[in-house]
Amino acid sequence: MTFELIVQAVLLGLLQGGVYALVACGLTLIYGVMKIVNFAHAEFLTLGMYLAMAAFHLGASPYLAALPIFGAVAVMGAGIQRLLIRPALQHPQINQMLITIGLSTMMIGAMQLIWGPNNQVLKLEWSGESMELGGVRLTYVRLISFASAAAIAAMAWWFLKHTRTGMAMRAASQNPQSARLMGIEVMRLNMITFGVGTGLAALAGVLIAPAFFANPTFGTDYFILPAFVIVVLGTMGNFAGALIGGLIIGVAEGLGGLVFGPALRQLVSLLLFVVVLLFLPRGLFKGKVT
Repeated sequence: MTFELIVQAVLLGLLQGGVYALVACGLTLIYGVMKIVNFAHAEFLTLGMYLAMAAFHLGASPYLAALPIFGAVAVMGAGIQRLLIRPALQHPQINQMLITIGLSTMMIGAMQLIWGPNNQVLKLEWSGESMELGGVRLTYVRLISFASAAAIAAMAWWFLKHTRTGMAMRAASQNPQSARLMGIEVMRLNMITFGVGTGLAALAGVLIAPAFFANPTFGTDYFILPAFVIVVLGTMGNFAGALIGGLIIGVAEGLGGLVFGPALRQLVSLLLFVVVLLFLPRGLFKGKVT
């Protein structure tokens, strides 16, 4: 194991961690405002990948199609919240969790019917091109996905901190009753939040589509476990914690893949998950929600 290999594992882990962070930001946003754990979150990522491939086959760049895909999936997510999740908000939380599990199963089945069960690849002309940085070779696809994910996550953080709607979301997450008394339409905000959260997952899917294969269970197989670990590590509902946690898990998996092999890289995520639950059950930010 050479120093160059370790540096490459760290850099690749950071690039992957940026995408993890974007996925986790949508998940933690939904939990922070609505107090719902969305078990169908990974399927929206997979849907984003398939829509990027569809746009590419129609002659459009998947990156240029990212904004329309975000809008379409956000509207879809808002509709799902309105029709399926809102009626269950007054019932025990297990009901809402079971609804999202059922939604996950339905989406996997629908994607399998539409696109088939086999792996599909979005092959750009320059997918294999790379640049050398300090003796480490990094592909342009990975660099673009990381830079885009970091920029989108930063814009989402700015939106939450400095816009009227973002501040209303934060108020509703901290005290829904007081937010209602101040004239904030909490139900409408819940619908917007679910739409934005699922849209962020779809955006992550668009960004990684040129670097991975897609199949109906891709999100569940490769992204849902790291996303939940990141959310718990960074504190449930803490947006900045999801960003930091994503980078930590990305680097940990990069080094884990180097030590244990690619097939066992998520073993590190599981070990970190256990450690966090045992010693930091409220996360790095000790339960502080942002």
